[in-house]
Amino acid sequence: MKKLSVIVPCYNAEKYISKTLDSLVNQTLDNFEVIVINDGSTDNSLNIINSYKEKYPHIIKVHNQKNKGIAATRNVGLDLVTGEYIGFLDSDDNASYDMFEKMYNKAKEKDLEIVVSNFTWIYPDSERLEKEGPYKPGKDMMINLFAVLWNKIYKTSFIKETGIRFPDGNRYEDACFLYCLASQVKKIDFIDESFVNYVQVSTSITHTNNDQVKNMITVFNIIYDYYVNKGLFDEYKDELEYIHIKFFLGNSFLRSALIDDKEDRVNTILLGWNLLNDKFPKWYKNKYLKSLGGLKNKYFSVVRRWNIMIFAWLYRIFNKFGV
Repeated sequence: MKKLSVIVPCYNAEKYISKTLDSLVNQTLDNFEVIVINDGSTDNSLNIINSYKEKYPHIIKVHNQKNKGIAATRNVGLDLVTGEYIGFLDSDDNASYDMFEKMYNKAKEKDLEIVVSNFTWIYPDSERLEKEGPYKPGKDMMINLFAVLWNKIYKTSFIKETGIRFPDGNRYEDACFLYCLASQVKKIDFIDESFVNYVQVSTSITHTNNDQVKNMITVFNIIYDYYVNKGLFDEYKDELEYIHIKFFLGNSFLRSALIDDKEDRVNTILLGWNLLNDKFPKWYKNKYLKSLGGLKNKYFSVVRRWNIMIFAWLYRIFNKFGV
């Protein structure tokens, strides 16, 4: 058995995949594998991947498939792993050479189910360190985790025992995977180092559109149903309510408010707003909102009291003038 399997989905990443694979084949960890899944790329990605396989046959494994999308591709990766632990890396990101050795050693030292590290956002003209944790398993993890896969490693047997998979055909698959997983985790620990450089190819805030919010709603319905079907809804109601607030009135709403097309903007905002109020009509009483304090608490309070469209209009004006 390999110590670790790193799953790398790849779709038309010829500009970035070499740097990603360089960061993996130079890992200081021994006896690990990198499973690169070419998801029907139409550029030169497959040729680049195969060249790494020829040079590093003891590390690189290649799976070639017709385009299935990121969620289905990650599920294929889960079926192919032979490692004791699993890591993920996107095809345009890169990892510190000592990342997986340090994380694996931490995992083995305490027989952990998940190990979490910090990471760095890489923008075209800047970068920003992001520190995740520490938090406790269960409810604390639910409200504090960063819904990204690649700064963590996961015990393979634990993942398979939970039966949790990525939702086919959906974006925000990492949020679905992690928020469902949070209720099952018992043993987690943290390394206070940044290992992954997450590259933001574009910083445009107008990427949010109606279809994306519909997709987010689908994913959050899956999360909601998971907790209901597992008989965990009552136990995690406050936490589920909070993550719905965070996603649909937080970054998603603020991005939606900046969509140029008025009809698309209104429809997109209402999708998230209606879902939140239908599922959690008293969301404004959520105990975690009360504990936020300061500007964040005032923000959610204002959103509740004001007409949501008036608030969106004001936000557009403030953003336009850089307020």
